[in-house]
Amino acid sequence: MDMEERRSHSRSKIAQTHTPVMNFLFLSGVLALDLVNTEVVVRGKRFDLFSSPGDVARWWQEAITHHPGEEYARGETQAIVWSQSLLETMKRIRAAIRIMCTNLVERQPLDREALTTLNAILAMGYPALELSSEQELIPTYHTREAEQGTILLPIVLSAFHLLTQAEKQRLHKCRNHRCILFFYDGTKSATRQWCSLECMNRARSLQHYKSVKKERTDRTAPAQAS
Repeated sequence: MDMEERRSHSRSKIAQTHTPVMNFLFLSGVLALDLVNTEVVVRGKRFDLFSSPGDVARWWQEAITHHPGEEYARGETQAIVWSQSLLETMKRIRAAIRIMCTNLVERQPLDREALTTLNAILAMGYPALELSSEQELIPTYHTREAEQGTILLPIVLSAFHLLTQAEKQRLHKCRNHRCILFFYDGTKSATRQWCSLECMNRARSLQHYKSVKKERTDRTAPAQAS
């Protein structure tokens, strides 16, 4: 191995060391929000779990197992090309859904550009009726964009239902100020405030640490002043 190869190998090892290995999170209860939650905070900085088209492919395979009841568009999944273009489109949709959810949670005016992004995807699909083998009518969705629509349309349909039919007061951003995850509170009591118990425990531990530190500072302040 020559000098340049050793340098390249060293840079690769450094990149692997500094890139967190994280699993996708399916904590929100909603397909569209699980897409939003592919952006997380790691060590105080926002981190994107979608760094390559392959990440999108892996997320999608996990997503369909977590959300088996979604309105998946008819199309050939095998025909999907996991391209850079699809990755960029997924990120645009993710940003639009995050903006809309933020608007609702913070009671802001709804963003028209984000609406335009979502409507462009909804225009890819159309409802249709199909006959089952028992001659029963089945409502389905079809897509005009077989290459990407079979992924994009179900996500935006999920956002459509969340934004228009769900109870808005159940949509939340995690109470942990260091967390950026969203979730839909499906509990009977409607009192969920955290994306997960782990996040709640981290937030409470930090608050306890700050309280103890403040108490110590308050106790030592008079002695330092004298």
